Amino acid sequence: MARGRPRGRRGARRLDPRRPRLKDPQLAAHERVRRFVDVEIVRLRPRRKDPAGKVATALAFNAALGDPQRSQPSVQVAGTAGKGSTCQLVAHALRAAGLRVGLHTSPYLQAFCEKTWIDGRYASGPELEAALEPVRPVALRFAADEAGPASVHGLTSLAVSYNSFAAAGLDLAVHETGCGGRFDLVQGLERALCLVSDLALDHEQALGPGLERIAWHKAGIFEPDVPAAALVGEGFEVLAREAERVGAPLTPVDPAALFVAPDRLRLPRLGEVALPGPQRGFRARNLALAASGLDLLSERWPLRAEHVAAACAAPPLPGRLEEVAPGVILDAAHNPHELRACLDSLAAPGELTVLLALSGAREPASLVAELPSDAHLIATTLELYGKEVVPAAALVAAAAARGLSAEAVDPPEAALEAALARGGPLLVTGSLFLIGRLRDRWFPTRDVIAQGTSWPTR
Repeated sequence: MARGRPRGRRGARRLDPRRPRLKDPQLAAHERVRRFVDVEIVRLRPRRKDPAGKVATALAFNAALGDPQRSQPSVQVAGTAGKGSTCQLVAHALRAAGLRVGLHTSPYLQAFCEKTWIDGRYASGPELEAALEPVRPVALRFAADEAGPASVHGLTSLAVSYNSFAAAGLDLAVHETGCGGRFDLVQGLERALCLVSDLALDHEQALGPGLERIAWHKAGIFEPDVPAAALVGEGFEVLAREAERVGAPLTPVDPAALFVAPDRLRLPRLGEVALPGPQRGFRARNLALAASGLDLLSERWPLRAEHVAAACAAPPLPGRLEEVAPGVILDAAHNPHELRACLDSLAAPGELTVLLALSGAREPASLVAELPSDAHLIATTLELYGKEVVPAAALVAAAAARGLSAEAVDPPEAALEAALARGGPLLVTGSLFLIGRLRDRWFPTRDVIAQGTSWPTR
């Protein structure tokens, strides 16, 4: 693996292409927040991987701020695949029910504000700056502790969302778990519901080898007497065992049992839900999990069947099976399970071009193995400050070993031009950093920030 390195002012600008050139005061405020969290804190305090101390550090960091994460009840979602989409569905349904809702997902695609969604829009630059103000001295103090075991960058980012949610006076917040769950930085919530989406092999360097170990980490979000639901599938028996051990009432979610038709769900409390269209594949699984969670929440909050249907009709997460132009799909499938599900969902006539870049400790052969035999791979290399990346040459070598047509094109923008020039269906996939960087072509980052939505109008 290669590691991105800063290379002077021009190189640093290239390393962070998502940074818009901003003069507007609102956008400039957003950039000041992003720079403190993503640059200053990262440089002061490199990421460390010591699971034993992460939870204690996260709780101490939150306590120093007055525990803003407990300002409202929360839904927490863990899992390998589909957790972000599940969060989105739950948040939209709660909002359709007339509740004030916040949503925190991570990482962001294009703009820092995407991590803090409140009642249908991203927090503005001034709102984020106000939320950061009390966090700044705490972050600097924790960053100065070289023995600290947790990522102060991650804790600071979360705290900005926590403070934003507290200031908004929400009824509920929805939080996507980062890596794992048991030792994740999302800690100390006033949990009202815990959900676990599909499990698969991913982040094994951090979570340990094997699906049982991964499931054990995900089950760490369960809490005594807090309702939970999880998709039935690989690793479910571990989730069930851990839920029983801690005293969390766990509802198994079998999509085949809930879908009475491709466009119709039947839930124990909310009854029959007429959906806006047929749901298949991983979309159906994510919806079944979200709907089951909402069904459980309906015992405390005024949810009805039509609110579940409204969530299904809402815009999905950007960069998840997103068609940004005819035949051009963006999907941040960065492990074999997700890529397989993505390809199964595509109805692409003709030879598929796949533009791929990977970050982190990824094994190129495992993803390339999922590509169709007649696909053409265009591999590109990301440059990321302080993060491992997979060189394009390694992806091309993995493709050649399979007998696939492949080429390496750098940087990512040139790779996109080469892919578009081929014509035919195009899948841009792999790292979230690639998706966010190239999505700017269709949805400029400055407009995402200014308008508070991932689908800004020109």
